[in-house]
Amino acid sequence: MAAAADVLQEVHVETYGSLSKKEKIEFILEQMRLTLAKKDYVRAAIVAGKVSRKHLQEDNMEEYKVKYFTLMAELHRHEKDAFLLAKDYHSIYSTPIILNADEKWKEALQTTVVYLALSPYSSEQQDMMNRVHEDSNLEKLPSFQSTIKLMLKKEIISYPMANQAELEGIPAILEGGQDLAQFWHESFRRRIIQHNVRVASLYYRRIHGARLAQLLGLEPGRLEREISSMVSEGSVYAKINRPRDIVRFAEPKT
Repeated sequence: MAAAADVLQEVHVETYGSLSKKEKIEFILEQMRLTLAKKDYVRAAIVAGKVSRKHLQEDNMEEYKVKYFTLMAELHRHEKDAFLLAKDYHSIYSTPIILNADEKWKEALQTTVVYLALSPYSSEQQDMMNRVHEDSNLEKLPSFQSTIKLMLKKEIISYPMANQAELEGIPAILEGGQDLAQFWHESFRRRIIQHNVRVASLYYRRIHGARLAQLLGLEPGRLEREISSMVSEGSVYAKINRPRDIVRFAEPKT
């Protein structure tokens, strides 16, 4: 199989003028499938770049669109990129053939919500979360709707969440094996801590580290590590005075 895959990879089908658009995409998707089966993720990413997403939005291309983003989800799952996974599953969800299949759209939307919650905080992530929150179909998935609401509110979230087991039990989270499921479990914990730190930074200019750790239900050492990480990533402003055990969230005025 590996030898056959190597031969197919060398075919630059996108340059063949005699083939139709569908035939080209079908061939490229097969190249993607084979490279992923070989676990050649670098080559899979290169092959994926040959597919025009504009063409996937055209009529009669729905089947190829679903197949493409399913393969992309496999690639991004390997890379542990939660936000790209959220975008993959939302693209699958928004395809008419999926929206018209009751169980399929539910699974795709549930997975979108979970990976959004697992994504690092950013303006793009918040924008997508707001758009998903406004989707009327989300009302049919109360546990996932409440998760989005919690993540968008400026309030402390207790951990574990009431529906934590349901969120972590969806097929997409369990698909990559025990190690990957454990990684997502730890990521969930971290995203909730980061959310709570951002909320605290809105309400406190300065606070004792021990008091903040108590409010967030954390060990002081874990709290300091997370704040330091968030400062490095630029997602929050903070200064920690260790001798006095004070965390300052407001920049000093000149």
